[in-house]
Amino acid sequence: MAVYSTNPNAMHETIDGETIVIHLATGTYYSLRGSGSVIWNAIASGTTRDLIVAGLESAYEAPPGEIATATDAFLSELEAEQLIAHGNGSEPVGKPIMSPQTRSAFEEPQLAKYDDLQDIILLDPVHMVDEQGWPNVAPVEDQPA
Repeated sequence: MAVYSTNPNAMHETIDGETIVIHLATGTYYSLRGSGSVIWNAIASGTTRDLIVAGLESAYEAPPGEIATATDAFLSELEAEQLIAHGNGSEPVGKPIMSPQTRSAFEEPQLAKYDDLQDIILLDPVHMVDEQGWPNVAPVEDQPA
């Protein structure tokens, strides 16, 4: 079973239903909207694609297959941007997506990419992290010149 995890070089914060992710190694930042925040937070807690889809299907109303298709496309985008990875053989540790009392309409996950602040973000020493991510600073020999 493949358990997803966030890249240690990706910092994130969710505010008012929108998740902002900064890829510290590239200086690119992303806005996750719609169900993207819910999916990201499930990944950050360590879960599988099937548990994500099942949780979304219990929380949102959508035609059959729409949630799975949208989730797979979103996960592929996150992987292509190197924001997440998955491994084999691990047990999920994350909590399932909680179902609200009333199901709402499904909003497709959206990933918006921004690179206008790359130079500024790359100047900040917060991007010089080891494989565990911030606040664990990488050894000097592993930091970019």
